[in-house]
Amino acid sequence: MIRSFFFKTALIAAAAISIFSCTKENTVITVPMDKKVIVINQGNYTEHSASISLYDEVTGQVENRVFETANGVSIGATVISGTISPNKQAYLICNNPDKIEIIDSKSAKVATTPMTEGLESPRAAIVLDNRIYVSNWGYEYNVLPSGYWEFNKSYIAVYDLSTKALIKKVLVGTDAEGIVIYGSRLFVATKEGVRVLDITGDQMATVATIRSSSVTGAAKYLTFDKYARVWASFPDKGVIQIDPVTLTVTNTVEVPVDYMDGYITTDKAGEKILTYYTKFNSSYMPEEASIYTVDVTSGSVSKLFSGTYFYGVGVSPSTGNIFTAEVSFTSNSVMKVVGPDGSLKGTATTGVGTARYLFF
Repeated sequence: MIRSFFFKTALIAAAAISIFSCTKENTVITVPMDKKVIVINQGNYTEHSASISLYDEVTGQVENRVFETANGVSIGATVISGTISPNKQAYLICNNPDKIEIIDSKSAKVATTPMTEGLESPRAAIVLDNRIYVSNWGYEYNVLPSGYWEFNKSYIAVYDLSTKALIKKVLVGTDAEGIVIYGSRLFVATKEGVRVLDITGDQMATVATIRSSSVTGAAKYLTFDKYARVWASFPDKGVIQIDPVTLTVTNTVEVPVDYMDGYITTDKAGEKILTYYTKFNSSYMPEEASIYTVDVTSGSVSKLFSGTYFYGVGVSPSTGNIFTAEVSFTSNSVMKVVGPDGSLKGTATTGVGTARYLFF
């Protein structure tokens, strides 16, 4: 029986990925939500200042540094992204050092020994069925004329979910970032475009590399709309829409997308793609930040919410509220909770470098 991917608002998670239930035919898997949000404060890369906050959507209260409170130690790394597994464990993707901390979402207590094998600058992860898939930049790099590095031997690491043992590593191109799964296909955002791998039987063979002829630069992150179409961010242009069955580009929309991060996500109904963008002046000081929406049917673009310096966006599958933050990488950030209509619902002080939001 062919497996289908259906848009599931109950399983949208920020942090590099949106999680959707992989189902057979029209069987829909529902997962009850606790209306809690794990806020990932990335921290400063050189200072190991990452932390985790826990926000309650019902009370509007936030508890900071919950990992330290629960475990008696700091995370001791930079937390790049994260994802929530079907059993509501949070997988926190860390750099410097490279590891994946696995914690209970509610208590923040460490659930098992951190994963370290096969990780080289991990970026994003998906936990699905009996496998864990992790995108990695890799350690080898080229120095471009601009002085930037590109990691030309990026790969996907595949793990057994039960044992956490590394099964294999598969090269996918340059600067691998966001990943999503549709049926038996893994989509990976890379500099070359959106790589598509067949994950049947762990073969991980490349099926296609997708990019629009009208876009330049690298693909960064991926998400789904309510029709189970894949959307990919290309900060040089905007976003593209991909038919995951025919593997063709069906729309290209010009919209501001953060150049360094490129993160995108989907609203609660799956009707709009959300991007964010911060404008900097010649001294690289932030001047204006905005969250934009793209209508998945018409392609129309609207500015939803503005501030000074954003570094991430998330959407609650419970309330539809949108999360971002006035970010600081030297002190605490100020998280903003925004209604679907763009109205400010509340604020909360979080940690250094607030960037991702995991909903459970």
